[in-house]
Amino acid sequence: MQKKILALFLTAVIGIFPGGLILGCNDSGSEPPEAIIEDNFVPLARIEPTFNIPVPDAPGTLAESNDLAFIDYSNMHLGYVTVGFPDETDKKLKALKIVPGGNEYIYNLTPGVNEVLPLSKGNGSYTISMHEQVEDNIFRVVLRVTIEVELLDEFIPFLNPNQYVHYNKESPLAAKALELNAERSSFISIVEAIYNFVVENISYDFEHAETVDFGYIPDLSTILERRTGICFDIAALTTAMLRSQGIPAKLVVGYYYDPVIGNTYHAWVSVFAEEDGWIGEHIFFTGGTWNLLDPTILAILAVSDPVSSSDDGKIYHALYYY
Repeated sequence: MQKKILALFLTAVIGIFPGGLILGCNDSGSEPPEAIIEDNFVPLARIEPTFNIPVPDAPGTLAESNDLAFIDYSNMHLGYVTVGFPDETDKKLKALKIVPGGNEYIYNLTPGVNEVLPLSKGNGSYTISMHEQVEDNIFRVVLRVTIEVELLDEFIPFLNPNQYVHYNKESPLAAKALELNAERSSFISIVEAIYNFVVENISYDFEHAETVDFGYIPDLSTILERRTGICFDIAALTTAMLRSQGIPAKLVVGYYYDPVIGNTYHAWVSVFAEEDGWIGEHIFFTGGTWNLLDPTILAILAVSDPVSSSDDGKIYHALYYY
């Protein structure tokens, strides 16, 4: 019965796949994907006991710009760049980020809105380019820069707000996370409190999954207020709440593989654990490493099969980190 529920869910799930495409999480093959981008981060620092939510900015000390667009990489050591098209236009706008190893991330942009893009693959060479629509799906490059990134530490991209994990210290989600944290005495108890809050209060929105617009970006305050969302929403909200408490967390997009229905596109969370322990009833965290947390499948649908966060790669295949 649980397999039937899971199959029904995964055929209805709709997430945002990098490149600006909205894809249904339906059957895409009976075998696990062959190309897997592994998560090889090694922690370089411990998180301080107190944490102030960062405020990303664009000071302009290291930047490229022209009449159409700008790329500010002044804070690349803090794990992000800020980009934007200042002037209003009816044309579609995109940013392309090529990370170390060659993987490509594509972001939809809004004129007049500055966006924060995470440097989510650690140290190395990144190429950021800005693209303006010519016609239909044809875009031209209007600005490009290649930067050599040396992060302050490897946690830092996953402690900042960005386009998909968007919040600040005034956000309701940050206040709720702080409230949940108030009486917690350990890292594990903080993560468990946030996880339990999300899975007990945010339901899966099947209607939205069927009607979500092209280029959808989660509005986390709205999701928290309405208490409903798709897998991308639920994972992004969980990630933001964890980050707001100084817990390194990644919003991950990739494949979920089930032997019955094959590969599906999905979004989940990867959390860096300081200590060993159980999160809820089904998830065990191994301290000193990144651990998988999926509030959508494991909790929203009450799937009771335990899943170790240190799985062998046969279930979750991460492709993109935000």
